[in-house]
Amino acid sequence: MPINIGYLGPQGTFTEEAMDMWIESQKHDTINKHNRIEYSSIPKLVNALAAGELDEAVVPVENSLEGSVNVTVDMLIHEVNVMIKGELVLPIRQCLLAKENIPLRNIEEVFSHPQALYQSIGFINDRLPQAKTRETLSTAEAARIVSERGERTAAIGSRRLAGIYGLNILAEDIQGNKNNMTRFYVLSSNDAARTGRDKTAVVFSTENRPGSLFNSLGVFASRNLNLTKIESRPSKKMLGEYVFFIEVEGHREDGVLKQALETLKQHAGFIKMLGSYPVFRDDVLFGKGNGKRDSVLLQKRKEAFEKLVYGPVRKAYPPAGGEESV
Repeated sequence: MPINIGYLGPQGTFTEEAMDMWIESQKHDTINKHNRIEYSSIPKLVNALAAGELDEAVVPVENSLEGSVNVTVDMLIHEVNVMIKGELVLPIRQCLLAKENIPLRNIEEVFSHPQALYQSIGFINDRLPQAKTRETLSTAEAARIVSERGERTAAIGSRRLAGIYGLNILAEDIQGNKNNMTRFYVLSSNDAARTGRDKTAVVFSTENRPGSLFNSLGVFASRNLNLTKIESRPSKKMLGEYVFFIEVEGHREDGVLKQALETLKQHAGFIKMLGSYPVFRDDVLFGKGNGKRDSVLLQKRKEAFEKLVYGPVRKAYPPAGGEESV
């Protein structure tokens, strides 16, 4: 039967790319097919999943340069009861896009999502000092606006958007940091089964007294369980009161972690399980070949992915839009 999967649209967003990665990793499922459904905001997307309109939803949760996507984290903590069943990591390579192949000095406005503008601020200040920045809801919306307005405007977004909206790539890898990666959650009504290489996400609160957080985290340290993430978020009850969002290595059904979580209940005033899920690995996308021909094809796909993720970011910007290289 079909699986309805939602993503943050419109077409061409990095979230759509992450969703495609997830669907690719599920190719072993030859019975169920995925119906892709786009949503205009993260709250609409997550609420649709919680309401049963979707079977799965792909949402951004963390960027290596800017930290957590707070709207995603806060919805999981406070507003919905859904589970994390998977994670994906996507390299973010930003490009400068325009309808015409124009010199950079002619660009008067640059449109993009606030995060993309921030990630590319060095390029903007260096190469587009005359241009005004304009915030949009997504990089895809920015590309659409530029495709309609054309002259003297540019967008910042993925190479993929150039093909979708018929734009020229004036410059590539303008994000200024080769380690610009975004992590995504795959949400559903249930989390994932144990794989032996898992993580578990939990949110909890503690009493406002000395040592309470130390004692809570100690249940993991005393059992040699590694915390891969810890973050405080407002409780939304009163100023200065916080809850703690953590990710810990292991599956919630693993004996040691299961024991730690039971002990945590003794120290926590509130605890909410967000799910256990496999640690992202790029080889999950490729599986194992069923023969020599399959193995060759899978290896080529793996090499292409590794080149995308781990390939070097250019040290110098390429000649762009009618400008001659010096």
